[in-house]
Amino acid sequence: MSEGSLTSVETRQNLSRLIPPEIADILGPVLSTENRQAYDALMTQLVLEWKPRDILGWMFVRDMTDTSWEIFRDRGAIANVLAISFKTALRAVLTDVLPEEGCKPWFDRYDAVKGLAQAWFEGPQEQEKVKSELAKYGLSPEAIVAQTYVLRRDELDMLHRLLAVAEARRDAIIRNFNEYRAMSSLGQKPVVEAEQVELVPNSA
Repeated sequence: MSEGSLTSVETRQNLSRLIPPEIADILGPVLSTENRQAYDALMTQLVLEWKPRDILGWMFVRDMTDTSWEIFRDRGAIANVLAISFKTALRAVLTDVLPEEGCKPWFDRYDAVKGLAQAWFEGPQEQEKVKSELAKYGLSPEAIVAQTYVLRRDELDMLHRLLAVAEARRDAIIRNFNEYRAMSSLGQKPVVEAEQVELVPNSA
C-alpha cells in the first residue's frame, strides 16, 4: 500500500469522525460488485474540501458523492460494453477484409477468422500477428473499436445519455453549492429559517 493511502478500516473511522451519523448511515449507491472503500474515500475527500457546516451543506456533499459515483459507474459501463463486444467486432472486421480466395471450402475462412479473433486474447505476441494482418488492409486496432460502436450503438447511445445527464446534475450541484456558500458567507439565510415555527404546541 502506498504511503498516505487509507485502509478500509481507517476510511470508515475517518467517516465516523467527520460525518454525522444521519448522513453516513444512509446507504450509498454502491453495488455488491463495487468498491465501498473507494466510495467512502471519495466522500471523505469531499468533506475535507467542502467543509459542510450544517445539514444543507452535508446534503450537498452527499449528493455530490452519489452523483460522482454514478458518473464513474456510467463511464465504466461504457468501457465494459466495448470490452464485451471486442471479440465479436474483431471477427466482423476480419470477415469483411480477409479474402475469400484460397479459403475453400467456406469453413476454412471461418476458422481463420475465428482463430485470429481468439489469438488477440492469447498475449502480446499473438496480438502483434493480428495487428499485422489488419495492417495488410490499411487498418489498425482502432477499426475494431469503431466496429464495436456500430454493433452496440443503441446501448452505447443510452449509456452516453445517462452519463451526460449525471454530469449535468453534478455541474448543477457544484453551482448550487457555490451559491449556497456565497449566501452563507454574507449571512443570508433561507426564508424558512427567518421565522421560528413551533411544531409541537404547548400543552398548557
